[in-house]
Amino acid sequence: MARFPDTQWSLIRRSAESPSARHSAFSQLVQAYRPAIVAFFRARLPSADADDAVQSFLAASFEHVWWARADAGIGSFRGFLLMLMHRHLGHVRAGHAPHLALDEVAEPSDPAPSPERAFDTRFALLLTRRALDALRTQYRERGRDGLFDQLLPLVGDPPDHGALKQAAEAMNVNPNTLTVELKRLRMRLRAALSEELRQLCVDQAAFEADRAALHAVLGAL
Repeated sequence: MARFPDTQWSLIRRSAESPSARHSAFSQLVQAYRPAIVAFFRARLPSADADDAVQSFLAASFEHVWWARADAGIGSFRGFLLMLMHRHLGHVRAGHAPHLALDEVAEPSDPAPSPERAFDTRFALLLTRRALDALRTQYRERGRDGLFDQLLPLVGDPPDHGALKQAAEAMNVNPNTLTVELKRLRMRLRAALSEELRQLCVDQAAFEADRAALHAVLGAL
């Protein structure tokens, strides 16, 4: 049997412990991933209905300790969360309250990709934000947070030679130095993003699958 890493999975598992531990763990998870959950339901339901579905989904998740049942067979928190939301959506559409037994509802047959796409977009952006926050902390600890803030706007689309030279002059550094610092930041961002995702995957296969899916989303933005 696959072993859950002692990272984000431990937080998910901890939501099944005592009421106080469950409240703390669940609050952290909701704070991190609520925007992605909102994106999923708003891609499929009218705004007011989607907001109601989000609230009922989170309430049922907490009451029935759904997230603590994360299935190693699915392999990633992203995949498990998608399955839970699809099943809750089925209950919402049927006008029934969600039940404790998650296996009572069949796997979703609706092939429409938009809710998953909306969820993956928000999920990828959330992971990117978490990775950037971790990098900012690293730069701050080295007394280079000012450099990080200057480099960050240049990370997305590589500046052309003229723009790079202007940026280097504004930062009072050599253009070659700026090029090296940008390359290092991009490498560190990729590594930090991979680490954030790896913490949510139970094994390498799940990590590779999620990384490919989220890379496709980020590449399309």
